[in-house]
Amino acid sequence: MDSIYLIITIVAKQEDAKKLADLAIEKNMVGCVQIQSQCISTYRWQGQIETATEFPVHFKTNEANKQALMSLLKQNHPYDVPEIICIKIDDVDSDYAEWLNAQINSKND
Repeated sequence: MDSIYLIITIVAKQEDAKKLADLAIEKNMVGCVQIQSQCISTYRWQGQIETATEFPVHFKTNEANKQALMSLLKQNHPYDVPEIICIKIDDVDSDYAEWLNAQINSKND
């Protein structure tokens, strides 16, 4: 069974989060996407300290789709330099991992 990964990005608008989520689901790259509640981000951008309200988005995928999903996010992300973080999940419930892989491998076009 493929390893499971959590890929996280963040966007300014909920509509952008939904667009990325729908795209990943439609292309069978993920089993689940969670759009989180708004948060406040503070960061340095172009030499200035900025604060923004953003939406974290969590994508659950597997080894076979990890790179393609990261590329899809980068190509379709509204930010110039998007945050795309990939975390390999070392401990996951086997039933959930089986379900996730089945969702990704389904062809419900």
